Amino acid sequence: MKISRKLRLMIIIFSVMIFSISIQYVWDLTQAERTMSSYNKVDTLTEYNITVEFLEDNMFLKGSQEFIYTNHQKVPLKNLYFHLYPNAFKTIERVPFEKEEIQRAYPNGFDTGYIEIASIKEGKNTIDYKIMGEGATILRVTPEKSLAPGEMLQLFFDFKVKLPNTIGRMGYGENTVNITNWFPILAVYDERGWNLDPYYAIGDPFYSEVATYNVTAVIPKEYQLAATGNVTKIHERSNKKTYNIEADLVRNFVMILSKNFQVREAMLENTRIFSYAIDGLKGELALQYSLDALKIFNSLFGKYPYEQLSVVACDFFVGGMEYPNVVMISQNLYEMKEDFPLEYVVAHEIAHQWWYGIVGNNEVREPWLDEALTEYSTLMYFEKKYGAHIKEQIFEKMIKAQYENYIDFEADRGEKILRSLREFDSSWQYSSIVYSKGAMFIHEIREEMGDEAFIKALREYFEAFKFKNATTEDFYNICQKNTDKPLNNLFNQWLNTDM
Repeated sequence: MKISRKLRLMIIIFSVMIFSISIQYVWDLTQAERTMSSYNKVDTLTEYNITVEFLEDNMFLKGSQEFIYTNHQKVPLKNLYFHLYPNAFKTIERVPFEKEEIQRAYPNGFDTGYIEIASIKEGKNTIDYKIMGEGATILRVTPEKSLAPGEMLQLFFDFKVKLPNTIGRMGYGENTVNITNWFPILAVYDERGWNLDPYYAIGDPFYSEVATYNVTAVIPKEYQLAATGNVTKIHERSNKKTYNIEADLVRNFVMILSKNFQVREAMLENTRIFSYAIDGLKGELALQYSLDALKIFNSLFGKYPYEQLSVVACDFFVGGMEYPNVVMISQNLYEMKEDFPLEYVVAHEIAHQWWYGIVGNNEVREPWLDEALTEYSTLMYFEKKYGAHIKEQIFEKMIKAQYENYIDFEADRGEKILRSLREFDSSWQYSSIVYSKGAMFIHEIREEMGDEAFIKALREYFEAFKFKNATTEDFYNICQKNTDKPLNNLFNQWLNTDM
């Protein structure tokens, strides 16, 4: 989630000027038992076994990928479809940035990025494929025969990726190499069929199922690596380091590389938290914020089920971005005099580990679902840590203020929350409606249900849909289940009308 553009950061900074936050920790948290039972309830997972080498001289990734998939659909599949997100960076006309962002995204001028497929094999046989879709970001693979329900398929890909010199999600800058959305990843097949959306410039246009990843990453020995999953082995030879990494029940796999990381770590129960930063003092602060967020969200929603979480300072012109087990935080936030923007974004991105990472949703079709929950969860973090009065100040002077400013300057009336990414004209509109109005809606749900029922509903939602993809209807049903008050009109008014 691209939490903020420059304007959103200005609002955060403005809110800091309006009120100050007393650094007093309030811990009234109860610890729930870790439950991993859901692991046994998930269908046979898709498996990605990837070997990749980072070639620093020309900023390429050279990769091979074994892909193992079982058809859990009720119909045979003639084709499989994969996203090729790096191709969105191939030409300046199609890059996933708005026009006003181009200069910040490419401070050294435009530099191309792309993925090339060398071959795809089923067993020893080369099979047909076609690159298609907007910006050539979709790969259609045709197996030798249709894949019947319950049948398994094994494919082998050889590919290379050119990393662009951009400080967006994928690319590189002065300090970090951001390797995200970089390999052929299976599109989601759901009740609407295959979801083949392009890489939109607005929002987080990603929708995926949980899978198993076994990755062997070869990098120059001068680099350190932050990644999804658990590093099981590091082997050094000559001028290279080889990492063996395993990740289960995650929606994607990312790596962030740097020669300049200062790494700090801490344990919270069964999870090791890493802080990767260029500035050691701010890295320590980010680590403390991460510990606080993990502890609070564990208490509120249910236990974070993974063994590690990495908070990484990146060359990244946007505030923050969530990936499984990894959150990207803009280096700009570490360089600010004020600590509040860093704390806010760290808490927000860690909240996304629950709402996107563990409980997934279609971020293209229903982006409000994870973003509004995450934005309101961030308010709950400040409420738990600093008290209700601080939460109320942030809610009034940042969340509501942004939405009201948008209405005053950009629109004559309110706008509905429930819409797809393609229906937004700008990130300012998207942020104001999905984040701010979305958080206002979640607040109204809490007010209507009462605190106890609201928290119970969030915990049930987490337990019911962990490692799955949920919908707005699913969220409504669980909320309604936990209260005798009818919620249909409230949901319909906020989500579907221009109030």
